[in-house]
Amino acid sequence: MSAFTDTHDINNNNESSTEFNVDVVGLALDSSGSMEGILEMVISEGIGVLTTMNPDEVVFTEFSNTFTCETMNIEGATLRMKASRADGGTAMYDGVTTMLKELIKLALTGKKVIAIIITDGMENSSKKYTKDDLELSKARLRELAGDNSIREICIGSNLQQAKGLMMATPGLYRNSSAPATRNLRSISNA
Repeated sequence: MSAFTDTHDINNNNESSTEFNVDVVGLALDSSGSMEGILEMVISEGIGVLTTMNPDEVVFTEFSNTFTCETMNIEGATLRMKASRADGGTAMYDGVTTMLKELIKLALTGKKVIAIIITDGMENSSKKYTKDDLELSKARLRELAGDNSIREICIGSNLQQAKGLMMATPGLYRNSSAPATRNLRSISNA
């Protein structure tokens, strides 16, 4: 079951849009020190995504040296994102794998889920999960919720660096993910 539905203009104006039919959005936010200077605009875009998708629930994960993962409503996730501060390392395996495992549980109950992962760095701080755990969790969620159920936005200083990060990210599907540079237009377009 896909969380996305493409709709086409009935007047054949070659216009299309994407509707979101999703019960739960999992949002993993990298708040490591390297996000300093762009975290505020990433948070703004994340809030915009949640508002557009309008899920019943949000599984919000924030990761730096450590991670938190909680299920809440959009308002709670918005408040948590606004309170985020850039600091520390990148416990991506721990934060993202924990979020994916929560989404897998929800997908098994029949809920339509999508995961959005926003990061600008490589793993360097996880203690609980490994690269293999992350890849297995991504594969399982895609099996349950569809190939496009995970959207990853990889942010680099330039497009080449962002594409390199995409290539190095475990279990990333290139066709449902996007590179971005450290400016608002690029992050908004991703």
